[in-house]
Amino acid sequence: MHHALVTSGPEHTTQRVRDAYERIHARLWRAVSAWSGSRDVTDEAVAEAFAQALRRGPEIADVDGWVWRTAFRIAAGELKQQRARALSVANVPERTTADLPPEERLDLERALALLSDQQRACVVLRDVAALSARETAAVLRTTPATVRVQTMRGRTRLRTLLEVRDA
Repeated sequence: MHHALVTSGPEHTTQRVRDAYERIHARLWRAVSAWSGSRDVTDEAVAEAFAQALRRGPEIADVDGWVWRTAFRIAAGELKQQRARALSVANVPERTTADLPPEERLDLERALALLSDQQRACVVLRDVAALSARETAAVLRTTPATVRVQTMRGRTRLRTLLEVRDA
């Protein structure tokens, strides 16, 4: 008699989420951080996305994609709540970006903040997280063509904003 390999249950779910964490956590954290500009929002969103994945278990077919989408949704919700509370500039959480000198990091963060949410998400997912257009489209639930257009527009806008700084 042939016995099927057990691929469900709490142990399997935990292993699937653990594997996803090892594969994507670092890139996901950098992408959400660059997109949100906040360590606190990033820490909360990424941790909560993985926690929810553990709770939802077998109902998630693609753990990686689901965690990417959920982390960005959680971060967006938190940022929206922060805006609604009208936080003063003094209370804005510390902003983060890649290893740039402080003045360049601040300029890039300010420029990213001026992009539309979709352009910022596309640029960050493509350039910080190094996702393909197809992978980015899956995370954002849009088409690869839209991702390519929004990434191009976002990069062009960033260049313009950063050139004004250098002028």
